[in-house]
Amino acid sequence: MAENRDDDSPPGKGPVGSESTQDESEEPEESSAQRARRTTSELTVSTFEFFGPLPPPQLLKGYNDAFAGCAERVVAMAERQSEHRQKLETIVIESNCKAQSRGQWFAFVLALMVIGGGVYLLAQGKSVQGFSAIIIALASLIGALVYSHTEQKKERERRLRPFPQAPRPRRPDPNSN
Repeated sequence: MAENRDDDSPPGKGPVGSESTQDESEEPEESSAQRARRTTSELTVSTFEFFGPLPPPQLLKGYNDAFAGCAERVVAMAERQSEHRQKLETIVIESNCKAQSRGQWFAFVLALMVIGGGVYLLAQGKSVQGFSAIIIALASLIGALVYSHTEQKKERERRLRPFPQAPRPRRPDPNSN
């Protein structure tokens, strides 16, 4: 016959706050059958890296195996990204060339104005100021030209240098423990 209980305690236990017959700190012992059923799992993680817009062919094949036509979509996406990047590079190069050309024209007009002012000063009988204006304008133009050529030469040399090689990982010596 079932016990009539007025509390919410689990069966076999007394009401809350009462003593139980089993020590709560002891856990039931595991039987050998239960231990035999326990399984051990092993997780192996392997990684590899690739560089460039496309994954290696074996990975593309895996994409195709998982989803038909996926490799073609990945290749098309890489082609679109490459085309987009090349368009952006073209825009940047063209705008840099236009800005450089515009700067050269402004410098030329400014130099002509300063030289014209120097000629005017010479015509007015102020030879020291006239010659100074002409010489300063010409020296500024020549200095800018020399600086520009020097920087371009440094940039070309920097681009011709090979990329530094990354250090290769050292393999542990199998003889040392």
